[in-house]
Amino acid sequence: MTDIMCYQCGKHRAVIDGLCESCFLDKEPPLQFKDIKIRRCTECGLLFYELWQNCSLEHIIRSYTHLPDALLQMREEDWGVSVHLSVEKIVHPAQTRPLKQETRFRVYIKDSRCDHCAKMLSGYYQAILQVRRENNTLTGEERDLISQRVTHSLREDDFISRITERKEGTDYYFSSVKGAKRSAEMLKTQLGGTIKESYHTVGFDEQKGTAISRGTVLFSLHKYQKGDIVVYGDTVFEVTDASQKLTLKNATDKKVLPWKKVEIEENKNMISILAPSQYELLSCLVIDTSPSSILLLNPDYETIYLEIPKGIKVKTGKKYPILFFKERAYWM
Repeated sequence: MTDIMCYQCGKHRAVIDGLCESCFLDKEPPLQFKDIKIRRCTECGLLFYELWQNCSLEHIIRSYTHLPDALLQMREEDWGVSVHLSVEKIVHPAQTRPLKQETRFRVYIKDSRCDHCAKMLSGYYQAILQVRRENNTLTGEERDLISQRVTHSLREDDFISRITERKEGTDYYFSSVKGAKRSAEMLKTQLGGTIKESYHTVGFDEQKGTAISRGTVLFSLHKYQKGDIVVYGDTVFEVTDASQKLTLKNATDKKVLPWKKVEIEENKNMISILAPSQYELLSCLVIDTSPSSILLLNPDYETIYLEIPKGIKVKTGKKYPILFFKERAYWM
């Protein structure tokens, strides 16, 4: 059978659509790309091409050319990057050798600010998270702890544009209401407390036809703190935990109260915090014991007789914490 010759050159055997391989590959359009322009955020480094992206310049170039396996060479210039791209292509199964093509184009880079950073630097916010302590002010240690946890709660699209320290607590200006509420819920889960929300209208979105509102999310730690001395009923306790529940403990008893129960007991005036001026907590030395009582020596070298509470083993020569309140002594 006589070979069919290439209808283009007439010199070589036709192998692809009536053409020899060389003529067929010569018909493949040249590899070429237009110069492109991108923006780079000077604050966070995000790149913009069609949208803001957290990716490399190479990733954008490969996405633009749709040639993920091409050999890419980039040279930085004052105006951006000069790109040299070469590729070996197989465009037909009958090819015996790849088609080698190359091209050059420019990527112009302009400094800018992404929407996220522009909003953050302009002081933009949608909600204020106010962190307080009920009937008290936040300590410096509490402010530092809460600041760390609030920062940790931020997601990729969240930001805090401003933090204001006030006498009574800290205000965090959040980019979204969802972010402020999420942070407050996290604080409540980890530290205990209460959350209240309020909103007010600041404008109108004509495109969406909806009101623009800002929110205030108030997170309040409970007024009880670890180490507080409280009177519950007719007994004195130390607060050992005040997060998910209120835990009270002394030498002979322990009580764990849900916060709803605490609220009920407060309304009945059954529980209250003692001010430091209302009591004395002293380390007293046991100098003598009997089956039912002991003799204690306080730091002022005064002696006190006390009954031995059930469940406490007392040793002579050892010191024990004793709380004095309203002329009564309590084992702590």
